[in-house]
Amino acid sequence: MDLLNLLKIITTIITAAIALIIGLRVLFLNKSDLLNKWFALYFISSSLGFLIYAIYHLILNNSDIIIPLMITAHIFFNFNSISLPMTLFVLEKHTKIAMSLKYLGTMLILFFIMSIGYFILPPYLDMSDYALGIVNTHTPPGLLIFVNTIRILIAIYAVYRYIVINRKIEGETKKRIKWFSLGVIIFLFGLVINLTGGLLSLIVMEILALIIIDIGALLVLKGFLIKSK
Repeated sequence: MDLLNLLKIITTIITAAIALIIGLRVLFLNKSDLLNKWFALYFISSSLGFLIYAIYHLILNNSDIIIPLMITAHIFFNFNSISLPMTLFVLEKHTKIAMSLKYLGTMLILFFIMSIGYFILPPYLDMSDYALGIVNTHTPPGLLIFVNTIRILIAIYAVYRYIVINRKIEGETKKRIKWFSLGVIIFLFGLVINLTGGLLSLIVMEILALIIIDIGALLVLKGFLIKSK
């Protein structure tokens, strides 16, 4: 395995650990708060996605399980994407309304649409690289762009709504929403870089994207820590 691929895996594992720690930290700040639960799901699903991503890049003796693991990782990433707008619905709506068919149901349908493509147009493993000890998977460009476009649009919507909410409130909550917004903006920037790196097969860009995503996650955590004061 070359140095850049090894560095990408190490960065991915670090990202998975950071996301898991933040998710559990947010959850334990207030286990009964639905907002905390959805943000915890947001980070924990990210952590599982990154962890599985790292694992299948280390499998060099069984090519058959790599693509199923890759699809599983992306399903967790898709759930991560719908968890973000659910935090908004919880903030803006009554809990029962946020969890209704109109809001939660719509997000679950979107999650299904994002995920089903991986079974219709499944990714494939580059067997030439695999023979050299490199796990290099390819997602059909149309599917890659489609799924990541939805993820980015969701993140843009979340940023916009958080900014709107922030203008309407004052005090500690305003500070929290400010950090939420900044964290999501940086996370969105990481997604764009990750998409570009994937399309161009540039590992350096993918590593940079992971670092940026870590920074965004830490800023969201800062918002929750303000609440705990």
